[in-house]
Amino acid sequence: MKPGSPRAWMYSANASPEPLPKVAWLHNMSTIFPISTDEDFTIADANKEIDRKRVAEWVGSHTIIGKKGESLGSIDEWLSNNSKTPMSERMMLIVPGELGNPYRLADIGITDLPIIPIRMDGICRTYTDVMDGREIQPGVHHITLARSKGWWEKTQLAFPDKNQARKMSEWINNGRGTNWLWQTLDEGIISITNDLDLETPSREMLEWDGEEEWIEKAAPPISGPIINLNDITVFLHTRQGIYNHRGRVARCVHYPQRVFHLELYRRGSATQWDAAINTK
Repeated sequence: MKPGSPRAWMYSANASPEPLPKVAWLHNMSTIFPISTDEDFTIADANKEIDRKRVAEWVGSHTIIGKKGESLGSIDEWLSNNSKTPMSERMMLIVPGELGNPYRLADIGITDLPIIPIRMDGICRTYTDVMDGREIQPGVHHITLARSKGWWEKTQLAFPDKNQARKMSEWINNGRGTNWLWQTLDEGIISITNDLDLETPSREMLEWDGEEEWIEKAAPPISGPIINLNDITVFLHTRQGIYNHRGRVARCVHYPQRVFHLELYRRGSATQWDAAINTK
């Protein structure tokens, strides 16, 4: 990814939230900066569990890359030089949808937010059973999470401070109500990854016995350290939950926003959020 303006990042409500960056990044109001990560760390600590303190130290040591490929210093240095909250005081938030899109973050006034790629095992990204009609009619289906046996895919992990987290909550809830709430997952595996070529299971790889879906093929080995679930939060839609496609989950990687709305939506029902995934 080359540095560029977050306002110029490709975004369309019909394609929400894609495209999302595939590498680690940070932005200000004028530029998205890629972040150079330490692959030796992920390889050396593959499958080992690490806590929030260790993750913050590792991410803080990453190098920010400028427009000409030059080093702009570490994330720790960037945050300090710009009088921003240090990594040690930031939380870890999974951002599987629009809150991980540079255009949207700039739109709601959030900058200087480190975001890295992560891998989820046993969890998939899927759509809520409601629409957000603020920018387009009939609306955008935002992304939430659901359990998925044998599944693996990449998404993003953000490190907001308290003020940034509040802004995110206000935006996803449209400034009112508490349909989207902070939750701590109680299932699945979240790991750090630098595998840009990790392929998500195809639709044809899904097995279905009429009641349950699963992936029979063994997942690729986890290539990075595993983050303790107690240290991670995510926004989940706790009013209605996920879209239920006649007992099956509509995974975002198989059904882009527009395809999902035209081909699946209104042909199924809803699964309550706490039946779709376990939380603490």
